[in-house]
Amino acid sequence: MANTNISIMEKRKLNILYIATEYPSKKSPKLINYGGQASYLENISNLIRDKKHDVSIFLISDRYLKSVENGIRINQFGIKLKIPYFKKFANFLNNVLISIQLNLTVYSENKKKKFDVIQYPSFLNFGIILILPKKCKKICRISGVTKLWRQCNNKKRNFVHIFSDYLEKKRVQRAHKAFAPSNLISKKASIVYSKKIYTLSSPLVKLNRKILKSKTKQCERYLLFIGTLNRVKGIDLLASAFLKIFKKHKNITLKISGRAEDLGPNVNSINYFFKKCKNFKPRIEYLGILPKEKIFSLYSKAEALIIPSRLDNYPNVMIESILFKKPIIGFLNSSLEEVLDDGKTGFLGAKQNSENLYCKIDEFLTLSKSKKKDLNKNILNLRDQLKNIDYAENLINFYNKN
Repeated sequence: MANTNISIMEKRKLNILYIATEYPSKKSPKLINYGGQASYLENISNLIRDKKHDVSIFLISDRYLKSVENGIRINQFGIKLKIPYFKKFANFLNNVLISIQLNLTVYSENKKKKFDVIQYPSFLNFGIILILPKKCKKICRISGVTKLWRQCNNKKRNFVHIFSDYLEKKRVQRAHKAFAPSNLISKKASIVYSKKIYTLSSPLVKLNRKILKSKTKQCERYLLFIGTLNRVKGIDLLASAFLKIFKKHKNITLKISGRAEDLGPNVNSINYFFKKCKNFKPRIEYLGILPKEKIFSLYSKAEALIIPSRLDNYPNVMIESILFKKPIIGFLNSSLEEVLDDGKTGFLGAKQNSENLYCKIDEFLTLSKSKKKDLNKNILNLRDQLKNIDYAENLINFYNKN
């Protein structure tokens, strides 16, 4: 039974600091190039601010800038030294200098504002070291376990990894409490970090009703993949599965959006995909990294979302798909099963391989009209259930519990 003793913090407004490596600030460069951590922080910080708590964000960036957006104070830290022929060393040195500036500012601001809670991510770039005030309650959010992600990507561990894994573990252990968005990662992280990890799911995205209810002309039938193109996200399994899907379903196309990473030495993921499906290139569209507005437009017209991750952590693309009432196709034991029921609100393969993925995509594409109607109704009910969760209140209660 969890400890339900509530501290005196519950009786007053909290002053909360979030330390982040990405946040969609309107005054940040490269606005579209951010991932799940930024989406989570944007959503939760605004929800907490709506409850009249003070929210500050210290953003590790590539420049120095202070701003206030929607009542949230944003302080960016950055430096960009360039050393010819020593790019990796320059990046490391940049991170060391940024961490010095970050820590000094945290201590300086804490003397004035007296932060009640400082929340930070488990992963930080090599060279970033946090030395936080002792009296603040320190909370660590685990969006991913680097060691597990590296294993899924078939990457060998080197000396830098050994040191960065050690720093990551210490960062989690030094927190008063730590949490992850999914039960799957909470359990795995508890073992890796030798610390109890709680579970707090990520909030739904706040969308304008016009976006959700906008009617668009359906020009083609397509399935959609959104995410980083690597082995963790199952891009290789997706390629193999669609080789068979394209053969059987002549009117289906595939749209892909996200950052392309290497699957191995000199093997770019999107090049691998097109090479694998070389006879069906006209039916594949790679869109690169897109801003949220265009991604939402893709959601609205897609038949379904494919999330073939080998390991995931309550992904934002799943939450967004549910908001748009779109079916999701993926695997069991990937964290999707914590929200979706196979055959009722999604399609989840029992084994994480291309054959199971193909079977689940085919199962969806061959549904009868009555079963599609039931599926849509179930997804709508699921969306309503998720909307009724007070995510900000859950997090505030988590902060307050001893």
